[in-house]
Amino acid sequence: MIRFILGLLSFLVASGISVDAARAITPDKAEFRKLADGVYAYIGKRNDANAMVVVTSQGVVVVDTGNNQPESRNLMRSIQAVTAQPIRYVVITQNHGDHIGGTSLFSPPAHVIVHDKVAAALAAMKPYQIRSWRKRFSERAEALKDVNPIDTVISFPDRMKLNLGGKVIELIYIDDTYNIGDVAVWLPQDGILHAAFAGYKERHPDLRPDYSHGTTWGMVKQLEAMIALQPKVVVPAHGPLGDVTDLTAMEDYLLLARQKVRGMMDQGMPLAEIEKKFDMHEYKDWDRDEHLAWTADTIYREVKGEGPAKSAMAEKSVKGAIAKATEEGRRLTLTLEGGKELRLRITSETDIEGVADRTQLKSGQKVSALYAEPQDGSAPLGYDVLELTVEP
Repeated sequence: MIRFILGLLSFLVASGISVDAARAITPDKAEFRKLADGVYAYIGKRNDANAMVVVTSQGVVVVDTGNNQPESRNLMRSIQAVTAQPIRYVVITQNHGDHIGGTSLFSPPAHVIVHDKVAAALAAMKPYQIRSWRKRFSERAEALKDVNPIDTVISFPDRMKLNLGGKVIELIYIDDTYNIGDVAVWLPQDGILHAAFAGYKERHPDLRPDYSHGTTWGMVKQLEAMIALQPKVVVPAHGPLGDVTDLTAMEDYLLLARQKVRGMMDQGMPLAEIEKKFDMHEYKDWDRDEHLAWTADTIYREVKGEGPAKSAMAEKSVKGAIAKATEEGRRLTLTLEGGKELRLRITSETDIEGVADRTQLKSGQKVSALYAEPQDGSAPLGYDVLELTVEP
């Protein structure tokens, strides 16, 4: 049974969460840390995506693939520094670019293991997405010229177990309508869990009203299943290593957030007012408080049973100069003719021409872009770019 929130203040004291606590941010440089015999965590810099590596006498299993091309390559070098065994499998815990985007560095020859829902999405990739996947790593372009992303995929519906070189690796999917394919990776012999999307540590979750990252109720279901395992070490999707108490903290956070939004709904507040008034001040030192308004909107839709927000997309072309590039080229601000600015987001699926990868996008470069604009025009993180060409 799901635990309802009782004595929240007692929980906060017991968990050591206080208004004076420092935000849980990882260092400026990624770390490859040994967790147990043959088990390593790749802890992304400044809360970039984490990965996990399991080394056995019969090969290596990699869990997630790094935040961008330099990080994926760094992950590869870290593996090669501790073993000469080949990488046999790449397990993807969530179908987001900072976790799945580096698969083409490892596969083929490695097989990519995903949930059935993710496999269906890979099989339906559009031509520009396939082009981007093939040339994401220049050193792999020749090897991948006749390969499609789905070619090396192994998928499963709810549970899968690997037994490689004596290591047992369990993949766990918690069934939910809006779980888009997130899986937890459990090492029962070591008590180590990669907790996928639900396993945030001291970070406001990135929940969105289109349910592209799942729902609060779906996350609670996942957390309940993971808490029951009583892991000693938890590798979260993002942030520092934790343990089972961090999973409990995230569950209680979500239940409190739902309670707050439902209370405002019971008072008859419209969504716009709920978004403005919603806060989680009990967790004021958690990272990514910019996610709060989206979380309130997501819960509102869940409680009303409205399903995910949907918006038709229109493809638009633009030319301009990069005025600002942040997050290693992930977010761009273009200056257009007349001085107007446009915010764009480079994803793992963006087909880039003119530079090797997004980390080489710099201010002053002239570019042309094809991007997707929602019908309602709303894109808080910037419009997703389908194709980008940097002019010589």
